[in-house]
Amino acid sequence: MMWLREIFLKVKRLVLLLSLLMFVYCTQAQKKKQLSSGAFSSYDKIFSGDVNKINLPDYLDGPHFFWEENDRVKVWYISHKHSGNTLDLKEKIIKLKKDSLQFKGMYGDKNRYWLRKQKPEPSQSEYSGVDSVMVVGDVHGEFETMKKLLVANKVINAKGGWLFGKNHLVFVGDIFDRGDQVTEALYFIRHISRLAREKGGRVHLILGNHEVMVLMNDSRYIAPKYRNLSKRLLTNYYNFFAENADLGRWLRSLNSVLKINDKLFVHGGLSYDVVEKNLSINQINMDIRYSLLNAKSMSAKELKSKIYFPGNPLWYRGYMMESRYYSMITESEVDKVLRYYNVKQIMFGHTELDEISFLFQKKLCALNVPMGYVQFRPQILLIVGGQFYRCLLNGEKEYIK
Repeated sequence: MMWLREIFLKVKRLVLLLSLLMFVYCTQAQKKKQLSSGAFSSYDKIFSGDVNKINLPDYLDGPHFFWEENDRVKVWYISHKHSGNTLDLKEKIIKLKKDSLQFKGMYGDKNRYWLRKQKPEPSQSEYSGVDSVMVVGDVHGEFETMKKLLVANKVINAKGGWLFGKNHLVFVGDIFDRGDQVTEALYFIRHISRLAREKGGRVHLILGNHEVMVLMNDSRYIAPKYRNLSKRLLTNYYNFFAENADLGRWLRSLNSVLKINDKLFVHGGLSYDVVEKNLSINQINMDIRYSLLNAKSMSAKELKSKIYFPGNPLWYRGYMMESRYYSMITESEVDKVLRYYNVKQIMFGHTELDEISFLFQKKLCALNVPMGYVQFRPQILLIVGGQFYRCLLNGEKEYIK
């Protein structure tokens, strides 16, 4: 009987060990699911069905402006009708007799758009003396939620008018992919940017990894709507944002890192590798813009080593997790990054979490609360001096201690 007892104890220990291993595995998997994003996210909506069978409600996508000559622009609108699942491409050629033109929307589009012959210049990347800053995390095509948050928290009014005075509004990247209102979100950001300037304020969109993916012809994560219309028009989604597209010219002029007062804004994060490479804010912005304008002049290996190395500002996740390429950042390394850029805090998106939260004694602020999911409360961050508030859809503000 003793041998049976020994076998029983060995089996029991084995079962306990397997249970422990399974618990650890499930815990780590759940943690990864909660914190991961980008190309590894459980929230990435990768459509794998028959793209030809997609039939959405009626929509009008556009306008898309393509510069054919310095004074000649081709305009596209894509009109979809649910009844019959038809897609109609409407095209118009316009000529600019002056340096700029205000284009009145067509086919039911009541908006107006400014076209300028001159390519947009890279914007300023450092500001001081700003009283308040509102910060928006990853939008991912959820335009309606984004707009409701801005209206509820009195950045804009219901008609899109600017209410935020001389203050600044920052989008930390990833307007693209997942959702199906990317075009609307991009044009709206451009629209309120112009209105803000008229009142002495500023609107900033900094590049995220999903902007760069699309600008480099990587459309894995676009919404089914865009996958469908691209296939039916026999074009790549990238072409809507190529270098001859007006939206593409604007996107390639944007910054990837922004400094306002004593705070840095970036999509992924600034790793200690960036400090070791002795990269200034201006150098980072110049390098990434160069890659988007001259990607074909550099090999993939050169791009990865010089600009898109593991700890680069667009894809880095080391503030909240480790990867096979890097360990999670230490507080000592965070302090060195802050000292190098002479700031007190870094605000970043990219890596998802349940609510806007601070890390490392309020030195880092994670902003990416997914929009468009019922399990999350959509929120944006208000910075007033040294005070921080989560701003919600109902206009309530939660002070963050």
